[in-house]
Amino acid sequence: MVRTLIAAAFALVLAAVPLGTACADGAAPSKDEVVAQVKKGIAFYKSAGKDKAIAEFNNKDGQFAKGEDYIDVHDVAGNCVAHPTTPSLVGLNRLEAADPAGKKFIKEIVDASKTKPSGWLTYQRKNPVSGKVENKLAYWEVYDGLIFKAGTYDPNAK
Repeated sequence: MVRTLIAAAFALVLAAVPLGTACADGAAPSKDEVVAQVKKGIAFYKSAGKDKAIAEFNNKDGQFAKGEDYIDVHDVAGNCVAHPTTPSLVGLNRLEAADPAGKKFIKEIVDASKTKPSGWLTYQRKNPVSGKVENKLAYWEVYDGLIFKAGTYDPNAK
């Protein structure tokens, strides 16, 4: 009970904290904003429950999908559970999904999640705002058997 109340209070605090002006003015989110978005998503998941949270993460007009700043969720087997910008990916196993350079980025995240609770990965992806393939720097964190991921497009990321 106390744990639920603490999680709910944390979710409310995070929901009240703006993600910053970078996202509001159309610029790519900063690394700090990306981490905050993932943590906000996990807090929401803890307070709202899995079903409600997954529905919200899949909502292209929801609180976790603002242009380049969105959360997608995969299980630890590589199955896409939520993706607000590309709903056709939901339900697919993406372990073999590769970026234009051939990098199997979901497999790399899944493999890394077996030995650490969070991390960063750079790969190439089509930017939903510019429509161009760009370098994406993604932060991921594991909670409850799910990998919560958000990122930012950064031409200097390697």
